[in-house]
Amino acid sequence: MYFIYTSAIGGGDEPEGPVGVEVVKGDTLSTVATKLEEAGVIGSAFVFKLETRAEGNDTSIKTGRYTFSPGADTDAILSKLTAGEAVPTVSVTLPEGLTLPETAQAVAESTEIAAPEFESAARRTDYGYAFLEGGEIETTEGYLFPRRYDFEEGVTAPQVVDRMLGQYLIETEGLDVAGAAERLNLTEHELVSVASLIERESANAGERPVIASVIYNRIRKDMPLQIDATIQYALKRPKESLSYADLKVDSPYNTYENTGLPPGPICSPSLQSLQAAMDPAETDNLYYVLKANGEEHFFTNDYDAFLRAKEEAGR
Repeated sequence: MYFIYTSAIGGGDEPEGPVGVEVVKGDTLSTVATKLEEAGVIGSAFVFKLETRAEGNDTSIKTGRYTFSPGADTDAILSKLTAGEAVPTVSVTLPEGLTLPETAQAVAESTEIAAPEFESAARRTDYGYAFLEGGEIETTEGYLFPRRYDFEEGVTAPQVVDRMLGQYLIETEGLDVAGAAERLNLTEHELVSVASLIERESANAGERPVIASVIYNRIRKDMPLQIDATIQYALKRPKESLSYADLKVDSPYNTYENTGLPPGPICSPSLQSLQAAMDPAETDNLYYVLKANGEEHFFTNDYDAFLRAKEEAGR
């Protein structure tokens, strides 16, 4: 597998500016030539290989990310590849479940992009993705896909946001989003919102579909979700324990005061949480409480059983 990226923005077959190509361990002259052709740096991988071999050039290419101008000659390309003149890069790691401001902080810690600058870019939705086109969608919250990213030094905030949004599109290609939306009578944005709740509420990966079932069961019964993570989001600051006053915070994200889903996602969910939101377990559970061990939840459809479990867990 290989990854080709371009630093030029725009469509068409011919790149309008410098393009980047990544050389990874195991690549040969042939595979790199193919990458160069696909990226639009050269016109023909076959001709490139012929020219290289005919001139007897050194073909011991080195791994790394390289930037080339379209139409660069064979000698210049090969000189850069064999000298290892790769583009300096920076890495950004986004754990699952970060909010938009937390993502901005993670980006700021690894790049020269200030957190407010990234946050401003991430609060725009004009990146050309269909999943951001709904009128109710005001920011990219929920779509900045969690994973490790490598960027060229000097990358801009909009470029970083665009890369993360593109990753969401890649990761969800294998999911039947349209089918799940129709089956559950939800929009894609609402599915991502459910996934974000699952991400923040689940204690382990295995119980995510069960958490999803509780959310949907409560919605069907017009019960408030009463999810503490939404209160934390509404408060815009982390608190170890919520007070009674916190539960009364005036916010559309307050799922104690409002029924149904919050207006949007409260974090960037993992692929597993997205899958759980689209394929929930079939249960009649309406309540759950984290057990004393902090590693799993107790689930039930009986309120008295829930209260007993809550007391046993010291919560």
